[in-house]
Amino acid sequence: MSIAMLGRCCCVQGDEHEQVFHTAQQFDVPPPGERKNLQVPSDFSIRSVDSTASSGSGYVSLNEDQKAREMMKLQGMIRDFVMEFLQGVFLDAVLEDGTLVPCRCVMDSKLSVLMLQVHATTRTIDLTSIQEICSGKELRDLRVTTPLDDDCVTLVMADDQCVSFKFPDKQGREHFATCMKVLRLALD
Repeated sequence: MSIAMLGRCCCVQGDEHEQVFHTAQQFDVPPPGERKNLQVPSDFSIRSVDSTASSGSGYVSLNEDQKAREMMKLQGMIRDFVMEFLQGVFLDAVLEDGTLVPCRCVMDSKLSVLMLQVHATTRTIDLTSIQEICSGKELRDLRVTTPLDDDCVTLVMADDQCVSFKFPDKQGREHFATCMKVLRLALD
């Protein structure tokens, strides 16, 4: 069974250089209660364009102590996120018809490649190829046929391929988007 995890953004034709690996056997997807899912820190707060907590400009002035605390909190959050992805976590990938499929996501030790595994199909994404990480209201600007909602995050690659994930809530969505944006920026 072939599963199209990476959809097309902007109606662009296929790319013959996409890395797709078919394994000899399908891995077993644990039942929902037994999957290692992404953990959102209990003190994670949403500060995004569609957050109701943000002021008109979205800018918050912090003193030096507050900046230091926020930086330590961000570093801890990224460290925990990376540890989870090095071990592998399950996210719900959104297929082009809107169907959700459990997708095992693993990052390499250099934090430069994201491996997505659905059944017997494995695809790799070089993080440097990610051009945009869109979530919430930002998704309205994407030209995709995949039905997405405010709980989704879409990774848009340089070759106009994209992959979308659906999260249980906006906090989970923003946690994933924030951490992926930090990791992507670190590669520049």
